[in-house]
Amino acid sequence: MRTARGFLKPCFAVAGIAAAVAAVAGWLAAGGVGAWAAPAGVALAALGFAGSVQAVAAVERIDLRLTLLMALITYALKLVVALIALWTVRSTVPDALLPFAWGIVGGAVVWLATQAVWAYKAKIPYIELDQRS
Repeated sequence: MRTARGFLKPCFAVAGIAAAVAAVAGWLAAGGVGAWAAPAGVALAALGFAGSVQAVAAVERIDLRLTLLMALITYALKLVVALIALWTVRSTVPDALLPFAWGIVGGAVVWLATQAVWAYKAKIPYIELDQRS
């Protein structure tokens, strides 16, 4: 799984760039509130994806058969956290809701696109290679 987690660095790098772009776009669209809300949404998406990767990798060390279950649990947990975050933003700073939500969407799209490009270019064996050779 160590090789398969190699996408974390490029995904975080692209998410950082996306957060900077989101800050500018948020500022242009909604002023000062958008300037912090949009990159906060990107950060929430990036941290959610990275947390899922770490959780699945941790459970893989216990038993490979548990990885799908952990992936589904972390997916459900991410949705709950995102909904709670959106509700909190809506109830505390209503003007920030739209930039924050778009930041989450943008962060998810950027992360998944970067991960897909990395997976397409990666040389990951689909069989277990003998370590003794």
